[in-house]
Amino acid sequence: MNLPETIKHKIREYLIVFARRLGERKKQGPVIRNTKSIASKEIKIPSLVSFIITAIIVYIMCIMDMGFNSSAFVAAFIFVSVMAVFLITQLRERETETLKDSDAVVLMCILLITGILLLQIAKEYASPFIFPVSAFAIIAAMLLSVRIGVLYALMMSLFAGMLSEMRFDVFFVMFCSGCAVIINIEKIRKRSDFVSSGFKSAATSMLIVSMFYFLDAYSLHEYLKILFYCVLNFSAAVVIILTLMPLFEKLFSRVTNIKLIELSDFNNPLLKRLMVKAPGTYHHSLMTATIAESAADAIGTNSLLARVGAYYHDIGKLKNPEYFIENQSGAENPHDPLTPAMSSLILISHIKDGAAMAKKYNLDREIIDCIEQHHGTTSIHFFYHKALEANPDASPDSFRYPGPKPQSKVAAIVMVADSCEAAVRALEEPTPIRIQETVGKIINNKFTDGQFSDCPITLKDLQNIRKSIISSLISVYHARIEYKDDANGSL
Repeated sequence: MNLPETIKHKIREYLIVFARRLGERKKQGPVIRNTKSIASKEIKIPSLVSFIITAIIVYIMCIMDMGFNSSAFVAAFIFVSVMAVFLITQLRERETETLKDSDAVVLMCILLITGILLLQIAKEYASPFIFPVSAFAIIAAMLLSVRIGVLYALMMSLFAGMLSEMRFDVFFVMFCSGCAVIINIEKIRKRSDFVSSGFKSAATSMLIVSMFYFLDAYSLHEYLKILFYCVLNFSAAVVIILTLMPLFEKLFSRVTNIKLIELSDFNNPLLKRLMVKAPGTYHHSLMTATIAESAADAIGTNSLLARVGAYYHDIGKLKNPEYFIENQSGAENPHDPLTPAMSSLILISHIKDGAAMAKKYNLDREIIDCIEQHHGTTSIHFFYHKALEANPDASPDSFRYPGPKPQSKVAAIVMVADSCEAAVRALEEPTPIRIQETVGKIINNKFTDGQFSDCPITLKDLQNIRKSIISSLISVYHARIEYKDDANGSL
């Protein structure tokens, strides 16, 4: 009878689906930290609560500096209120994503309180010109955004001028020195670059101070003393950046260009394991990274993140490298004795395995996003159609990646670059025309399948990504001219 065999088949399918769902990772917040550390546990503080607490603390700090009298109470209240409204308004209009991230808001508040505290200490024991506003502008720009870095340079400078008996020269010197280091913030690629940034800030401060001196704002003695304070400002800025930047990077799991460069080092244990245990996947990841980086540049998004995300997107294949075609060297295919559903389960598991490895090695959320989202909820067509041949009632859900779909432009780029590189590599004759057709078909299929519905990518972006990927792949797989040896065997 066929009935027992049908029941047995159904039971096997249900067990596979159950195992797949059991292995799926629950959705987590925007920060992944080492769970072995007590300090790394996530504590979500609502953004509004963070702003209110910070406003109260800053108000008290201003009162302590201005004096305990009714005029100071009112003046400090007006000043702090105006600063709070200004900051929140700017964030709501131009930094909505940052405002939704409670960890980012907490970081902003800590930076503000720490900055004002150091300003008061510098002013009390030496001079406000020692306060390194450039250090806090750089930290805010690299850990949050360039726009927030400029806002911090402005706000810190306003606080410095206000708390220094409303001195315009203090405000102007600090604001200019803060802006001077933010202009080329994207070019910072290693921690030693902070020294040159600090030097640039000090040079700007000394130049503006000299301007005020020639306007008779200072005596010669005051001028020389302030120049000395500017040199101390440079030293303090470098020390604060090198101290606080790694701390905040780790504590708030923020990704900076410096951290991404460190992750792109091929001596990284994960990349070394990938190179040794899964050389085919390693080569594919390198190719995907090159393609993704160019595509990210084409639409003006973070190309360094796209490259590093592509390096790590397939690390989950380290668990069963022989089951992935790029690591098979013509030997017997291990999928042959397996059912299509089991083969599909093994392929799908590299997403969960990759996220688990990334978490174990303390990779950042943005990298984990590329790992989890680079297949979205796409279907494994080969094994699904193979399963349909044996059972027309096979469920398509068993042959679909768990997702989520790409949530960012970078994750979408990694998804497309991964698929296009694999598809073009499989072509027998990757001519420019066939490459164009393959890339266009892949992007169109993913678009119609709704894989880009959860990320802010536009049709214009997809068009530019398509052109960039085609150009990259043609340059890799371009036709080579065959030269015949002459009689002497030379070319």
